[in-house]
Amino acid sequence: MVPRIHMNLSAPGVNYLLLTQWALLLLTVGALTVTGMFWWTGSTLNRQIDQLAEQVTTLTFANEQFVAQAGRDNIDLSPAAITGIPKQIAFVKQLRTRVGFSWTQLLADLEAAVPPTISMDAISLDDKTQTIQLQGSAQSLEGLNRLIHQLEKHQAFEHVILGQHATKKHKDSLKESYVVFSLKVTYRPQAYLSLANERTGTPQ
Repeated sequence: MVPRIHMNLSAPGVNYLLLTQWALLLLTVGALTVTGMFWWTGSTLNRQIDQLAEQVTTLTFANEQFVAQAGRDNIDLSPAAITGIPKQIAFVKQLRTRVGFSWTQLLADLEAAVPPTISMDAISLDDKTQTIQLQGSAQSLEGLNRLIHQLEKHQAFEHVILGQHATKKHKDSLKESYVVFSLKVTYRPQAYLSLANERTGTPQ
């Protein structure tokens, strides 16, 4: 009987080489997976950025259209006018707390007396003297004089006193100027309404 001899003819370290190949394969698959996740996340973010940019463009266009329409309607949307809105809201709230005082009537009287070329920045009221202080701007001294004339002409206002006024230049145009002013006027709506009722025969 011939004895059998088992000999390993493979090169030494083959098993370690196979393990290394499998490890590299796993690392490659993992790297591809991570790369795919990064690519998907980046694509999602790019889509979201594009959507936000489109929304910003739409809002900017709508805002420009709104400002242009406000300009055509003689509505002042300048930063100074927007800053004065809280003061005007506080003034309206102050009027609403007064018993027997019609803030709607006051605003209607001001709307009837103030020319469209006048921009009001602030309105304040002295409860004790029924004096209203107006602060705003006019396109010219002629416009300011017209405002004073219109207030004196209106039956609900009297004793118009111009406190101060000054001519200023627009920042974007050195040639064009405007006039800022502050004036006080006495407001007597009861006398005005009584006279209107007498003319129409409406009982008080």
